Amino acid sequence: MIKNLTKNNTFNLVYGIEYQDSDDRYDQFFYIYHTIFRNVPISQLKRLNSEILKMKVKGYCDKNYIEKASNATGHTKVEIIVGDEYYRTYEDEFGTETVGSDNSLFNDYCQLWNTRQFFKYDFAPYLTNQYTYKNLNKRNTYMKGLQ
Repeated sequence: MIKNLTKNNTFNLVYGIEYQDSDDRYDQFFYIYHTIFRNVPISQLKRLNSEILKMKVKGYCDKNYIEKASNATGHTKVEIIVGDEYYRTYEDEFGTETVGSDNSLFNDYCQLWNTRQFFKYDFAPYLTNQYTYKNLNKRNTYMKGLQ
């Protein structure tokens, strides 16, 4: 574990699998993510942002992921998600006027689980421990209130 890291000076390497939901009227395609490396120091960005490395990681994950869902499209990707986006909360997205003080995570990049397939290491677990999933999947409720 590395001390003195903040979400502003970290990034996260994730593997995403695309799925299709034909009932969703806004966007019928969505990704489910599996975090591989969490809270990586920004000093390692050049090392992990190599297209060759990303293609190797993607190839490994594609080969070893066991997919049981029939709505998977077969499209996958490996991405680097910066700390501010990775830890974006409902309060960040909608403001305190709409949701009050709410530190639950807005997007699911597998931030709070070390058990999803391919997870390797969290460089600063104390960053992750301050967030919750209590409002995950309530996005549409908040969006309807804003319309």
